[in-house]
Amino acid sequence: MHKRQKLIAAILKITSGMVGIFLLGILVNSYSKHIGLFDNFDVKINGNQFVADAQIQKQLQPFMAESYFSINLDEIQSAISSLDYIECVQLSRILPNTVMVQIIERIPILLITLENENFLMDRNGMLLPAKGKAISFFPVPIINISKGMDYKSGLTDKIAEVFKFLVNDYPQFYDNLSEVIIGDNKWTFYSDSKTRIFTSSDNLQSQLNILKNFERTVYPNRQLGDYSYIDLRVAEQVIVKEKYQKG
Repeated sequence: MHKRQKLIAAILKITSGMVGIFLLGILVNSYSKHIGLFDNFDVKINGNQFVADAQIQKQLQPFMAESYFSINLDEIQSAISSLDYIECVQLSRILPNTVMVQIIERIPILLITLENENFLMDRNGMLLPAKGKAISFFPVPIINISKGMDYKSGLTDKIAEVFKFLVNDYPQFYDNLSEVIIGDNKWTFYSDSKTRIFTSSDNLQSQLNILKNFERTVYPNRQLGDYSYIDLRVAEQVIVKEKYQKG
């Protein structure tokens, strides 16, 4: 009997505690509504460098009339993600009334002209409009496609693949690259030091790997900038001409 009474007392204690918490929640909710604590909220934006705060705030504007707990974070995320140059958005609530917006931007790796219109391309092959300050903000290599070439037959995909390889596996070469001219079965790379690297479009990554190994072999006595041109079009050979060399 004594044990039963203790059990009942424990249950009543737990129940009364839960009721107290429930009632406290109702009181806090009623009071916060009365004073308008969650009617308005602040937004903090982090991580953006190219996309202006004003552009992001414009996407947020339709949601600002809602209360703090009624806003749909998924809808806000979709609205901000629709902006060019934004790859990913993370949102979180920080009590009492702040919404944190964390931005991850797309990083262009090249500039290309297609049908007389300039585009920046990120490492995933996404084409981004290159207007306004975008070209000067992102100092990337320029890609020129010779007239008459059909870039719609997978060429842009191949360009994205090659440059993803350069950024990930041969960054030293990418960082010193200024221009690439693409012709029929021929890619010519121009370095900042005006060295020309001739390659054929077939097995292009293999040729660039040969160039990487060649650069390691001649370093530190020579650098790629010491050559007027480097020709990789002959299988398993590297043909070079040093700068200022006569003949």
